[in-house]
Amino acid sequence: MGHDYSVTRRSFLATSAMFAVAGCGYTIRQPFDTAIHTVYVPIFKSISFRRDVNLQLTELVIKEIEDRTPYKVVGKQQGADTILDGTINFADKNLVVENPFNLPRQLVAMLNVSVSWTHNPPTQDDLDRGPTLISEFFNFIPEIGETSKSAFYRTNQVLAKQIVDAMEKAW
Repeated sequence: MGHDYSVTRRSFLATSAMFAVAGCGYTIRQPFDTAIHTVYVPIFKSISFRRDVNLQLTELVIKEIEDRTPYKVVGKQQGADTILDGTINFADKNLVVENPFNLPRQLVAMLNVSVSWTHNPPTQDDLDRGPTLISEFFNFIPEIGETSKSAFYRTNQVLAKQIVDAMEKAW
C-alpha cells in the first residue's frame, strides 16, 4: 500500500500558511517607537554616598542605548526628541555570610534607581506618569577576589539593560 506524499506535503503547507497568516503575536519589527530618533541622557543624579556609581551607570546606559536601540544619543538637550533622566536613590552593600573569623565571606551590592523618560518638551502624559523604579542586587565573594567596585559595576550592567528594556513600546 503506497503513501501519497503530495497530500501530506499540501496539508503541511496549508497548515504553515494558516499559522503564518494568523500569527502568534510575534513580530520581527523592533519593539521601539520609530517616531523617536534621538535621546539625551544627562549624568544620573545620586542621593547615595557611594562614589562614581552614577557616572558608571550613565555610561553603561548610553552604551546600551547605542548598541540595542535605533536611537542616537545626543550631547545636548536642545537637539533631542526625548530625555532619559535618572536618580540613584539607594546604593549600599550588606553582609550576607561571615567566615569563622568574623570576616565577610559573601556580600550583596544593591542599587535602586528612579528613571524618567520624557518627550522634549515634556507632554502632560509624561508629567502624569512619574518615574519608574528599578532595583537590582549582586552577590559577591571577597575571598575569591571580588571587590565591591566590581560588584557595583556588574549591578550597573544589569540595571542599564533593564532601563533600556523599559524604553520598549508597550505591547
